[in-house]
Amino acid sequence: MSQAVHGGRIDLACRTHGGEARDWLDFSVNLNPYAPPLNAATWRRIGAAAGCYGDPEARDLRDRLGLCYAVSPRCLLPTAGGSEALYLATRLFAGQTVLVAEPGFSDYARAVAAAGGVAVRHAVFHPHASGAPAAILARLDRAIAAHRPACVLLGNPNNPTGHGIPARALGEFIRARDCAWIVDEAFSEFADADPPHSLLPQLAALPRLLIARSLTKSFAVPGLRIGFLATASLPWLERLAGLQPPWSASSLTQTWGEIVLATVPRALLENGLHRLAGARARLFAGLGAIGGLRPYPSAANFILVERLGGLSTGELAERLAARRILIRCCDSFHGLTPGRFFRVAVRRPTDNARLLATLRDVLT
Repeated sequence: MSQAVHGGRIDLACRTHGGEARDWLDFSVNLNPYAPPLNAATWRRIGAAAGCYGDPEARDLRDRLGLCYAVSPRCLLPTAGGSEALYLATRLFAGQTVLVAEPGFSDYARAVAAAGGVAVRHAVFHPHASGAPAAILARLDRAIAAHRPACVLLGNPNNPTGHGIPARALGEFIRARDCAWIVDEAFSEFADADPPHSLLPQLAALPRLLIARSLTKSFAVPGLRIGFLATASLPWLERLAGLQPPWSASSLTQTWGEIVLATVPRALLENGLHRLAGARARLFAGLGAIGGLRPYPSAANFILVERLGGLSTGELAERLAARRILIRCCDSFHGLTPGRFFRVAVRRPTDNARLLATLRDVLT
């Protein structure tokens, strides 16, 4: 049984607390509430692909991803979501030391261990430390000097703190260090466009970089499992393709890409992401106005919140679940004090208002 810890467990919530999926507000998983909608006819076209095999190499999907993200298709490998991208990338460093910037997604260290590497965890993104990019990079520099890893693995923006490092500063930092890099950009599309946070435009200048991306969050299609790895190192890409099982990108995923990536205007997605930034600012202010809560600024589509005394976050989660609201307790994130931190996704304003009202009610 998998020991990975993720949000989005509506199935478990229904079994534990009753009700049906439509009764719940899920703030535990970070999907784009303004993702471009697809009509029923389009979903029928996608569903019809279940009756056939797709291209084992997903060549058309790779080409469309290249057009969508302005990257040469020969530098891309489509994957079954960002998770497969991470688990594949770490296999390049079997038997070697990988510095994992913490607190971070629990699958980072888990992927390193599964690949036979040695994960060295180091506090780089702790919420109590400065979230300024220069301060984060200074902590990362000290960690690299102390551990001399073969590879550094980090999220940008970081999950769960939401700290983000502008791409220009991170790219310059990477070029000056003698190690490989895996950067998880699962939430980079949610960060402000100015300054940009994605390293994809710098790919050709960073030959020892692997970027893991996920489309499941920005397009809100987690069940389809669509992501990709990007690198300018063609030998790395060839090795990764050889490690990947056939049809990681299913016929459903490939058909979705053929339809959505080819026909949905990029501006429609970006407009929704812009609206989400405003909702995040209002949710952050509302959380900060509730006694006993300390929210932390975020560049992503979620907000990390610290509980200051009183109920533990586990107890708070239970009280919210009794009212059909899910939050993500952060006890599984290495380096965060258990019982003190939780994370909430940014949803539409009406949903965010319900969360804030319920929090005020259960905490007073």
